[in-house]
Amino acid sequence: MGYKAVVFRNGGKADFVAFDRNSVSSFFHKDDVRALYEESLRASRMEWSDNFSKQCRFYSLYQLARHAVRDHPELDAAECGCWKGHSTHFVSTLLRRGGFKGTFHVFDSFEGGLSALSAHDKNERYELTPAQVKAQKELFASTEEEVRRVLQPFPFAKLYKGWIPERFAEVADRKFSFVHIDVDLYEPIRDSLAFFFPRLAEGGALVLDDYGFAEFPGAKKAADEYLADKKVRFFFESPTGGAFLIK
Repeated sequence: MGYKAVVFRNGGKADFVAFDRNSVSSFFHKDDVRALYEESLRASRMEWSDNFSKQCRFYSLYQLARHAVRDHPELDAAECGCWKGHSTHFVSTLLRRGGFKGTFHVFDSFEGGLSALSAHDKNERYELTPAQVKAQKELFASTEEEVRRVLQPFPFAKLYKGWIPERFAEVADRKFSFVHIDVDLYEPIRDSLAFFFPRLAEGGALVLDDYGFAEFPGAKKAADEYLADKKVRFFFESPTGGAFLIK
């Protein structure tokens, strides 16, 4: 079976060929992944946020969450930064399908979006105006009530309202098989890694959603600094954004 392709021509000559993503992306070949992704988009009312990079990152989430619950169904899972609950619903469904016996701990400020930018989050490619910083912050706003509605079918999911790392101490005695970090900025990513990586089981998976994105340079900086002297079994940076590791 061949690939579909779009040929862009200039004056009768083919300049380049772009493969149709519907043909080459594994996401579009897996009916169960695509169906769950779309179900979670609808549940969180986030249809407008759909894009190819997000689809690729959720394909990784699908594999890693299944891996974690298969190997350690008795351990807990965690998410730092849930926005309106798209990934939270997606992961919760996979955990339930896999016979998850732990608690899914979900941390978010629910305080009007992103926290304040630090010097590490300054973007060298382009400088945001104060208005753009405000718009970026407000884009990621959500409410606890919104996410509670999304998580109604999952009694094993527990929300923690507060700025990271204020409420991490409440789960300090837990061990984790899966951790999803999606908080965009240097300081909360640094603090999330510092808390959860030591508590991640051997063979457990940790996902860094914002790693490598030009909009959030502090995400990569925080992860690279923290992991520089840590031993991990496998680390992968996706060309479409995001990264994950297996401890």
